[in-house]
Amino acid sequence: MIKKYPSHWVITELENAGKVTTGNPAPQEKQYFINGITPFVRVADLGQLGDSVYIKNTKDKLNEKINNKLKLYPKGSVLFTKSGMSLLLNQRAILGSNMYVVSHIGIVIPNQDISSEWIYYWFKTIDFKKYAHATTLPSLKISLIRKMNFPLPPLNEQTRIVEKIEELFSDLDKATEDLKKTQEQLIIYRQAVLKAAFEGKLTEEWRQTRKEACNIKYTTLNNMCIKVEKIKNEENSERKIKYLDIGSIDNKVFKIVSHKTYQIKNAPSRAKQIVKEGDTLFSTVRTYLKNIAYVHSEYDNEICSTGFCVIRPKKDVLTSRYIFYYVISDDFVNRVSPLQTGTSYPAVRDDDILKQTIPLVTIDEQKEIVNEIESRLSVCDKLEETVQQSLEQIDRLRQSILKKAFEGKLVSQDPNDLPACELLKQIKIEKDKMSKNGK
Repeated sequence: MIKKYPSHWVITELENAGKVTTGNPAPQEKQYFINGITPFVRVADLGQLGDSVYIKNTKDKLNEKINNKLKLYPKGSVLFTKSGMSLLLNQRAILGSNMYVVSHIGIVIPNQDISSEWIYYWFKTIDFKKYAHATTLPSLKISLIRKMNFPLPPLNEQTRIVEKIEELFSDLDKATEDLKKTQEQLIIYRQAVLKAAFEGKLTEEWRQTRKEACNIKYTTLNNMCIKVEKIKNEENSERKIKYLDIGSIDNKVFKIVSHKTYQIKNAPSRAKQIVKEGDTLFSTVRTYLKNIAYVHSEYDNEICSTGFCVIRPKKDVLTSRYIFYYVISDDFVNRVSPLQTGTSYPAVRDDDILKQTIPLVTIDEQKEIVNEIESRLSVCDKLEETVQQSLEQIDRLRQSILKKAFEGKLVSQDPNDLPACELLKQIKIEKDKMSKNGK
């Protein structure tokens, strides 16, 4: 589909709007980073920006020893990720000061009469995944980016459009901030519900109607759980299994959301534990990430990784949902996390988890506690769904605003503006002069 632009705009190649280049290879010697003062932009720095337009600080900084060894890029340069998996995230930024930039990042240094923000917001409408090489490690050809069709309005109109975008985005930013605060509050509330539940506070009225005392005992999971079966003598079996590993879990909602299918003889070496409906899977690696899930009937008698501690309660003394909710509580996870050992993959042993104490009440009260928890958390779930839908709607509004902006429909045109074709002529004249002067 051919896009329509105002008649006083021109469509030109991006390289006519500014110099399109790439950053520097990252220095390997530590001497260049000691007492560094000039920011060195890496891809990770772009990932930390969120909705911010300008990059004003970086984790790494270079000192004066690097002078004349790397190119320093000017304030106002527009950045985009050009190689690596982060390319798929479509990260963009504008330099807030002169900075060094790593070679995995592409750079546009705008010409004098081109707004940095105009290029930045135009980049926000481009999905660079469509331009990437179809390889294991995606990358962009800078020569291809230079030749991209670039919409160019008069300079004054660029300014007006950018100002309108920023005005509208400011309102959306405030709405996004409020919604994210709501998400944070929901996380806090969920934990408050679990804390109150396992202190016996949610079942106070229930106990009063039954004239029962709050009789919480403490015991270890070892005493309350059943040992999990392992696969035996099936190395050559062609039976198909559903295999669960950490990637199978959505740790925001503590659910199994996917699985892999194997014949047992071809399954990973860690595919050893047989799971049952009602089990709780607790990842022993990086426990603070809470890769925890409850096993529903779909995965009964399937197989999970030995990277999970499988918590299977004795049903006569402990209900499965009761132990699941206790295990996802901060109280439990915060006691286990300090027991981790190792650096690359900090982990705990199954024994570290199973020796932890849990509050134990009667089966009837456990069921009532679960009812009270789930009635409250279901309200949270509905509110969370509404919040997520609102955030998605805001993203759609941003794209709608940008679409109108780059079709010339966001602000009115001014007939007194110098037409973009004249602006382009001036840019080319200036480039020719600089070329003749060897710049």
